[in-house]
Amino acid sequence: MAPKKSFKLLLSLTLLCIFHLPTLALSAEKTATFPAENRVQTTAAKTTQQRYPRRGMSMQQVRKHYGKAQSVSHSKGKKSKRWPRITRWHYGRFSVYFERQTVLHTVVH
Repeated sequence: MAPKKSFKLLLSLTLLCIFHLPTLALSAEKTATFPAENRVQTTAAKTTQQRYPRRGMSMQQVRKHYGKAQSVSHSKGKKSKRWPRITRWHYGRFSVYFERQTVLHTVVH
């Protein structure tokens, strides 16, 4: 095969992969059926998310829904606009991390 034809073939295959494979993958995801065990894990993850504070909740909402924390700890060091204070509320089975007044993350122990 001539070098020009090889290059054109390689270029066309590359462009095909770039533009059409993501589309094919998306359509395959829509039609794919997942095993029952994946559905159970997804359901369990949703249940877990409902039982614990979610990202974006305020301190007031967490206190109202989960009560007073067993212990509270603050980050050490200088506090500024650029480096806000991180606060951790420990509830025994989980801890909630706040930036200013908003939930950043919940860790289940």
